[in-house]
Amino acid sequence: MDDIVGILKGAAGLAADANAFREFFNWAAPRVWDAVRSQQQQHLLQVDPRGVGSASARDNRIASLHQIEADLQKLENDLWLIQSTTSTMYDLIDRLKWHSHKDTEAWHLRQIKYVVYDAEDLLDEYNYYALKVKVDASKNLGQDHSHETFLEFLDSVNFSKVMEIQNRLKQVFDQSKGLGFHKTPKKFDRLVRPETCRVLDKPDKIFGREKELKELKQKLGVCGRKRSRPVACSTIAEARRTELPVLPIVGMGGVGKTTMAQQICEDGVVRKHFDCIIWICVSDEFEVNRLTKDVLKSLGVKSQHSDTRDTLMVNLRDSVNAKKFLLVLDDMWDDVLKDERGWRIFHRTLSNGLQGSMILVTTRSSKVANLVSNSDPYELNGLQNDVFWDFFKLCAFRSNSSSNSPELEHIRPELERIGKAILPKLKGSPLAAKTLGRLLKSNLSIEHWEDILRSELWKLEQEETDILPALRLSYVYLPRHMKRCLSICALYPKDHRFEKEFLADIWVAQGYVEAEDASSCFNDLVNRSFFQKAAGQNNIYVIHDLIHDTAQLVSKDECFIIQHVSDLPKIPSK
Repeated sequence: MDDIVGILKGAAGLAADANAFREFFNWAAPRVWDAVRSQQQQHLLQVDPRGVGSASARDNRIASLHQIEADLQKLENDLWLIQSTTSTMYDLIDRLKWHSHKDTEAWHLRQIKYVVYDAEDLLDEYNYYALKVKVDASKNLGQDHSHETFLEFLDSVNFSKVMEIQNRLKQVFDQSKGLGFHKTPKKFDRLVRPETCRVLDKPDKIFGREKELKELKQKLGVCGRKRSRPVACSTIAEARRTELPVLPIVGMGGVGKTTMAQQICEDGVVRKHFDCIIWICVSDEFEVNRLTKDVLKSLGVKSQHSDTRDTLMVNLRDSVNAKKFLLVLDDMWDDVLKDERGWRIFHRTLSNGLQGSMILVTTRSSKVANLVSNSDPYELNGLQNDVFWDFFKLCAFRSNSSSNSPELEHIRPELERIGKAILPKLKGSPLAAKTLGRLLKSNLSIEHWEDILRSELWKLEQEETDILPALRLSYVYLPRHMKRCLSICALYPKDHRFEKEFLADIWVAQGYVEAEDASSCFNDLVNRSFFQKAAGQNNIYVIHDLIHDTAQLVSKDECFIIQHVSDLPKIPSK
């Protein structure tokens, strides 16, 4: 829904701007013409006080007036064309961002953004001129001053710049269309978002999640080992016997939601508690018929000739009728918000299962959690420091043991010192620890580790499934106006504390959102875990370090942060 609203608002804004240009030129063109004619007449009187002049002079004057009229008409049409082309390019930018991990798409994305931003600056410039002319003309300071205002506007027009922007827009648009980018799907590439399953890829022991695992099992109603005599405990199922309970696990990307769900599915007590456990990787394609087919296939139901929704729902209802099941819907994104009715039907059909059946949902979005469940979501945070250090050592040294191999004997203490200095950057994120651990263990030298310590995380080369590519997916899924609202936060220093109203004012001043929408935009970013409330302070927020790195990553071609004098020569031309 946010995407649709964003597109409609963007289209409405562009249409309003285009109409405003039309209205302005319809109003201004005859006044510019009058001002030029008056100037020419005054010049003629200065040259020939009798005002007679030659026929050729009059013809030249008329010809120049007609040329100005034609130029203004062309300027109006050119600006309208730039406005409408820019609208198309916004959609193209959104499409390419989903695939910017590929070199070709990333290069074209940069080129398109450069020319679109120049086009935006040009349109802003003419919006300013239009506003200035109207304000000056409304002051009623006399005809001479009015004429001077319109002549200044005419002098400010840079026809060649308008033509240059128009040609550049056409060039990148034609190139992109030739490469088929205008048909690029707005969906996750499986390279960066592989399908998940209930089986852990490695039989690693759980690090520091024993408390969370116990709490989640209790919420699922798994409190004892005897199925025939369940232990009395407070569960969601007891509070809501009339519908199938849904337990959402919410947290930022890389915090371990999927791993937590896998640990639950692999737990022996959980497996004995339910008749069957069904795992569905939802990702960014919430489509009720597909999900229903996947559930039926997991239950061993053969595919039917008819795949209508009615047939699928009847089969699903009958298939779960005598089963106490746990359905895990892993990695659910905001697509479900566009089909609330589909979700309600799917959920209601599954409610035909035996009492004690549950749905477990993992998601990054509080909005998704609030849609699928009336109960409070379970928020999963980063690992605690001591446990996180043990996990980090396992990732960086292939072992968290203090015993060293002979070649590491003399440098292990120094590497551990550097590792502890790196640790605060990762904020307890298991995926961040895996990412940095992989980079560190590739070269167990003090120089290499110190280089990584000094480097910004977003500048380090990462694989498609590492922490920043994973977090970048959350950014890509944002509506267009919210992408800009987040990316400008890259200019904040890390750990900077800010007020909601101050940042919202910056967005409005930049033209990213309308004043009446700024507050809801901010709240949406909070609900998506991009901003967090600062501890112990009301209405003061901070950006998680890893989210800040993500903002810097997606803004690297649009802003440059100077931290040291040595950064000055590195400022890019753009």
